Amino acid sequence: MFVEISTTQNKNYKFIRSLKQKKERMKHKAFTVEGLKSVQDAIDAGYGVEMLAMTDKFQTEAVFLPPAEIPCYVMPESMFPALCDTETPQGILAVLRMREEQTFSPDDTKLYLYCDAVSDPGNLGTIIRTADAAGFGGVLLSDGCVDLYNPKTVRASMGSFFHIPVIEHITKNQLSAWQYAGFQLLCGALREETVNYIDADMTKPTILAVGNEANGISEEILQMADACVKIPICGRAESLNVGIAAAVLMYEAARQRDFYR
Repeated sequence: MFVEISTTQNKNYKFIRSLKQKKERMKHKAFTVEGLKSVQDAIDAGYGVEMLAMTDKFQTEAVFLPPAEIPCYVMPESMFPALCDTETPQGILAVLRMREEQTFSPDDTKLYLYCDAVSDPGNLGTIIRTADAAGFGGVLLSDGCVDLYNPKTVRASMGSFFHIPVIEHITKNQLSAWQYAGFQLLCGALREETVNYIDADMTKPTILAVGNEANGISEEILQMADACVKIPICGRAESLNVGIAAAVLMYEAARQRDFYR
């Protein structure tokens, strides 16, 4: 169903624009994704799509037929950029419902990546994308992490946002309970007894942890670690980007599990 919007005072236009703000996203339990690939990924994954918005030019030129049951709003190209986070929008976006919180219990045959207060949305999106590519069972987020539904996070995940479980509000007590149940917690950090990451046994039920870009993993999580692992730095760089570090650790874990075969 296509409906034309010709004014910025239209209630649906104002609603979509409001979702650029975190407080409005949380209030309405909704967020936007931009670009044809992300919109198609969301639809294909059966994600809850509330509405679509596109420019009249996109409607005319693109080879895209939205599902009949989803309301689709069409507007002049000049009105569309105000709805978007990108500088050069493709001309289509979707409004999606946030995931409902569910009871989560990790599968001891899978690997998990825990983010302790990762603050950059691009880094978080990259981690989600890499965890999906490496065959991980999910990404676990502490309360201090950046907004999962930040447009940059969703965009940086390149569709993996819709393919892999991402569980928010993971507490210290939950991590401790999973350790008691048999998971080991390996923290990427430099400590007194840190081991080279390739020497750590990741064939066991494992949760890998990475930390905040500036401060690393918090002391309370480090105190819980079964071991701390390091990625050697041969040049003069002080550290690795958290997204890169997470990728190195995840792919080593996947290698040890023979995920590549």
